[in-house]
Amino acid sequence: MKHVQLMDDVHFHDLLMSVLRDLFGDFCEEDLAKLLPRLRTVELSAGDVLMRQGDPSDSMFIVLSGRLRAYVASEEGGSTLIGELGRGDPLGEMGIISGTPRRASIQAIRDCVLVRLAAEDFEEVLVSWPKVALPLARKLLERQARSNQPQVTQRKIVNLCVLPIHDFSGEAGLVTSVCTRLRKELESVIARTTNGPGGATGVALYHPTTLPAEFANGRWESSEELHRKLLMWLDTQEQTHAMQVFVADDGDSAWTRLCIRHADQILLLADADGDATPGNIEQRYLTPGSYLSQATQTLLLLHPSSRRAPSGTARWLDARPHIDTLGHSHYHLRRNTDGDWARIARILSGNAVGLVLAGGGARGFSQLGIMQALEEQGITWDYAGGTSIGAVMAAYAAMDLPSSQVQALARKSFSKNPTGDFNWLPLMSVMRGRRLQRVIRDAVIDVMGGEGGIEDLWKPFFCIASNYSRARADILHKGPLALMLTASVSIPAALPPVLWKGDLLTDGGTFNNYPVDIMRELGAAKVIGVDLRRDRYRPLEFPQMPSAESLLLDRLTRGRKTQRFRGIPSLPTVVFNVAAMASMAHDKRMRELVDLQFNPDVSRVGMLEWEAFDRVLDIGLKHGREMLGAAEAGELLSQLQMTGRNAAEVPVDFATQRPRTVQSAQAGVEPAAS
Repeated sequence: MKHVQLMDDVHFHDLLMSVLRDLFGDFCEEDLAKLLPRLRTVELSAGDVLMRQGDPSDSMFIVLSGRLRAYVASEEGGSTLIGELGRGDPLGEMGIISGTPRRASIQAIRDCVLVRLAAEDFEEVLVSWPKVALPLARKLLERQARSNQPQVTQRKIVNLCVLPIHDFSGEAGLVTSVCTRLRKELESVIARTTNGPGGATGVALYHPTTLPAEFANGRWESSEELHRKLLMWLDTQEQTHAMQVFVADDGDSAWTRLCIRHADQILLLADADGDATPGNIEQRYLTPGSYLSQATQTLLLLHPSSRRAPSGTARWLDARPHIDTLGHSHYHLRRNTDGDWARIARILSGNAVGLVLAGGGARGFSQLGIMQALEEQGITWDYAGGTSIGAVMAAYAAMDLPSSQVQALARKSFSKNPTGDFNWLPLMSVMRGRRLQRVIRDAVIDVMGGEGGIEDLWKPFFCIASNYSRARADILHKGPLALMLTASVSIPAALPPVLWKGDLLTDGGTFNNYPVDIMRELGAAKVIGVDLRRDRYRPLEFPQMPSAESLLLDRLTRGRKTQRFRGIPSLPTVVFNVAAMASMAHDKRMRELVDLQFNPDVSRVGMLEWEAFDRVLDIGLKHGREMLGAAEAGELLSQLQMTGRNAAEVPVDFATQRPRTVQSAQAGVEPAAS
């Protein structure tokens, strides 16, 4: 951290006035003239610590440019990220007002410029200038009100660095064309959402050859003054653009280092079929112990458009354990697939849509119908996640296939009862679980052509499992896809647990059957959720529980609709429901975090009624169409409807599979037996 003199710079003056007006309201040149002698300019390099938790509150700061992160120390010795701060945000003022030490540590993510106001000067400003104090008080109250609301973790990226980590010299202009296309997609998304500063929708693209003449051709490297002027020029440009894309060189240059230091996120551009070993730039500037920037690093893996599914992604991530971030460690991009470009633009601009699917046994087939209804409305999603059967359906959603292909694949996979292999010696579980393992494994191979990993799905995906060994919920976002899905659906006592890295994993519904909160942590701006539970109480009409003999006789001699004891669940259903009871209260809270909620009535479908595939799917399809056709859904639909979606044409042979005739929204749905 260093103090510098920038007060006479015209770019700095304009930047300072813009920020002060945003913070204090009607701030004029006369006010600035009185305030300037009290201000000190502070420059931070990426990684510098501005303040530490517990330090005295001896000053406040205002961010003029850059980005910082706030951390709070935990009792276990670690730290918890509580938020990010950018241009216009005040820091440290609450400690001065309350007379308490710093409540958090704050570190620069990228190069920053701030102004510092000493505590005594801040207090004098509040007393002497009431018109300054009032807007600031409003700002603090607004921030406090937001902190009391359910939190939505959204990634705020302003400066994006595209860093080629391969030698693309054999494809002249590839890096520039990637950045140009990315800029176009970002502008398209932002123009629809107008979430830039002051409603700005433009996206700037910077390369040494596109800089103003004063800085072009490396002139800014010749003097510290020109270097600082370039940084200030970039800061003023940041005020008028929603985002800025920096195109780094493919070698170690001053421009590459500037791009890295100025970035909120670094996209490591690579050929998916190339060598995964980190190159010189990564090793020198982007690995632990040698960080030039604290910005998030994400692999952007380029694939040919004809590719069926990615493979071998784990080798890229294993070589870079420091970028293991939920949902943001890597993105797959087919060169000429419009939907991939649009998806990445939505994620990077903070406009991603997440799809969350809850567990519920065979009732989960209704989620495929809802996915079809969304597709019919032009609504797609950028992330997918779920629990138990919802994890399996969400994996299909992350494969980026048209709904017709997904339904055909799922129908084929679940044509045999996946839970029909009962254990003759149930020491660990009622069912052996081998049939379910085969169903899931074959389903993965059908689509991906092999036993792929979670990392090999086109869209970011996660599923939830309950870690029996450690008594916690685990978020599974990498590892063998079939094995992770099997873990998420392995109902305790009904199915055997899955052994993974020394731990026993079981059905995720024990802790989190409807993981909307995880999707929010992932950064989804909008969340579409499908919950399969309904708060419905049906009292039983017989005075006491029947004996086992009476129950067996009733089920053998009567049809389902005429059974005397039809309200008594089967043993597998009891096991399934008991396993998920602990998360029921959690599920109710999750509904408050969903933007578009689906809750199809599948209460008459048995948890293990796998043979009812088409009937359950049609229940979901009808419910989805009704929900999306409701008037109150209109405004939200306009926000969710996406353009440019081209699902991959996966070479799967459907010639022998019977096409399903889709019922209309008005068609009747046969009620299922309980």
